[in-house]
Amino acid sequence: IPAKGQKGGGMLEGISEGKMPCQVFRDLIKINPAIGNIRLSEVFHEEFIDVDSLALQLIWHWRGPGKAEGISDESLNAKLLVVLKDAGYL
Repeated sequence: IPAKGQKGGGMLEGISEGKMPCQVFRDLIKINPAIGNIRLSEVFHEEFIDVDSLALQLIWHWRGPGKAEGISDESLNAKLLVVLKDAGYL
């Protein structure tokens, strides 16, 4: 995961190439298991700066690997794709 201020870790490219956001998040977690939802939301915001801040809150509440509660992959993917389209990224 890049430091703040650096170009993002390829999330934009993966999502633009048709990968679902949650799959991209899971790929990042495989690379860095210590990354949490807060950091994922920060990386997402760094890459998709014009996306509504609601997207960050959705990512915070995502039921990622090892979590028993939260937003499902399907629900988060659908909501993030809408905000990405609304912001002109897709």
